[in-house]
Amino acid sequence: MDITQKGLAGEFYALAQLTARGYNASLTLGNTKGVDILVMNKNNVGYKVEVKTTTSKPYKMKMFEEWHKNPVYYWLLSKKNEEYIDNLIYCFVYIEEINSLPKFFIVHSKDVAKYVKEQHEYYQNYPRKKPVKDGSMRKFGIEITDPNNYEDNWSLLD
Repeated sequence: MDITQKGLAGEFYALAQLTARGYNASLTLGNTKGVDILVMNKNNVGYKVEVKTTTSKPYKMKMFEEWHKNPVYYWLLSKKNEEYIDNLIYCFVYIEEINSLPKFFIVHSKDVAKYVKEQHEYYQNYPRKKPVKDGSMRKFGIEITDPNNYEDNWSLLD
């Protein structure tokens, strides 16, 4: 599955979950920058949902052993994701195999922004022989044990 197909599959999976759970949700189909799905909950409160999808198996990075004791699901983000946006919710989708339902991790923007910023600072300051050039790529990780109970945290939209 190429990167575009993976992204679209994640968005459609997330949209199906939202709709099945009674939310009024609509794909933006690229017309709204930085937002994949617009959602209205049962109380007519609106949210923007940004969907990030991965098919990469969880892994453990030696550099981040202080951060994560267990293997981690990772999603690629960018520097812009360090910014907290009040009504933005992230839906991180992990597609393990095509014949089974993916895992969905629902996380508020404030948690993503904090993690991404702190993890990148840690990465930049990690002791190494040569300093690393600062780029725009960032990562968001969730341990397979899900200590923050992000998996299926759909009630965040209520």
